[in-house]
Amino acid sequence: MSQSQNRHRSPSAKPSLTRSVARWALAVIVTAALATVISAQFVIAGLTHAGAQVSLGSRLAMSGKDLIGLAPLYAVFIAIALAVAFLASRLIARLMPGLRNVLYIGAGAVAMLVMLLLMERVFFGVPIIVGARTPFGLITQMLCGAAGGYIFSTTGQRKPA
Repeated sequence: MSQSQNRHRSPSAKPSLTRSVARWALAVIVTAALATVISAQFVIAGLTHAGAQVSLGSRLAMSGKDLIGLAPLYAVFIAIALAVAFLASRLIARLMPGLRNVLYIGAGAVAMLVMLLLMERVFFGVPIIVGARTPFGLITQMLCGAAGGYIFSTTGQRKPA
């Protein structure tokens, strides 16, 4: 196909790299925000379990501070994990297009699991993300990754003509 023919193809014929990067960035932002806020809730639950009284205002303030302080760094790790997972899913989805959504959702969840386990290993066996220190916490972090996979997958679907 010549360059001029390629330029005149319909935009829905193949997703552009720019659009894919934008979808990935949106998935990273949503995943990092959800994962950070949920992790903050695990910290707050630990405080209340220890007898602290945490008001709704304090809960919101703590979550906001984590969004400002933790989320940007956490997002860097999430961005790498989701990029690898989504690229692998794209290759598999070419072979099994009917499973596209399931592949990306699963990839987001697995990306979070692998990333968190690797972070723990690198940081001398200490789970850095407090919200992922219990099996339930780890599952909630994986669900945040699944949400990112869902966003990536569904924002890239073509609308029926």
